[in-house]
Amino acid sequence: MEITILIDNNKEDLKYRTEHGLSILIEDSGYSILFDTGKTNAFIQNAVKLEKDLRNVDYVILSHGHYDHTGGLEAFLKLNRKAKVILKKEALQKKWSKSQTIERNIGIQTQIKGERFIFIDSPLELFKDFWILPNIDRPKNQEYTDTYLFVEHNNSIYPDTFTDELFAISIVDNELVVFTGCAHNGVENMLRTAIKHSHINRINHIVGGTHLNRASTNQLNDTINALEQFDIKNASFNHCTGIHNIPKINKQLAGNISYAYTGNVIRI
Repeated sequence: MEITILIDNNKEDLKYRTEHGLSILIEDSGYSILFDTGKTNAFIQNAVKLEKDLRNVDYVILSHGHYDHTGGLEAFLKLNRKAKVILKKEALQKKWSKSQTIERNIGIQTQIKGERFIFIDSPLELFKDFWILPNIDRPKNQEYTDTYLFVEHNNSIYPDTFTDELFAISIVDNELVVFTGCAHNGVENMLRTAIKHSHINRINHIVGGTHLNRASTNQLNDTINALEQFDIKNASFNHCTGIHNIPKINKQLAGNISYAYTGNVIRI
């Protein structure tokens, strides 16, 4: 398996474009999967520099309905005429951010209709040992920290509980590789869901965001303490994790924790 970070907030090499967004190319078992499409078409430009032909992508997975994960979809659909796009119907709900009294529409802007779009509400095995999991087991008493994020339903605005979120796992040599997107529902809850589904406890790699960038000290510590309970060999966190949090996470967890910059390639 080869995992390429096509777009992230940060970069080590100046030749790549960056933005507040996430897009990951997963090449596994002869299939090419695009996990999220960033905020703009910047991930496509980076793919060219990385010599990745996105016209060969078989599937697009949208982790949730925010602009920084779906904004490049329209540009991709013009480039690639065959890939199926997989998401939850809840991702189509209008999304709003009310940060510092500024109200912004942060939902999907691309028109979603036609045979290329597949809506799921139960686990889907795309191909052998590669699963999309749309139902994340989250404790009912767990607090939501994104108090500035809202969802529109029946012309009313409610705090977003992120029912649109899904994630993906691949089983490699009886170990899990987990792709998180933003992990609004909690990265620890994604891991529990993945283990419950697969009956595999060993986690080879976690790739993606953890939504700890704006987290309080208590939330950050609670998340790290929760992650300590899992058997994690490696994690390549990025995007909404907060690059400043990586040293603390790496210090406390037994596995190898690093930041996944734009242009980084992970081979498993």
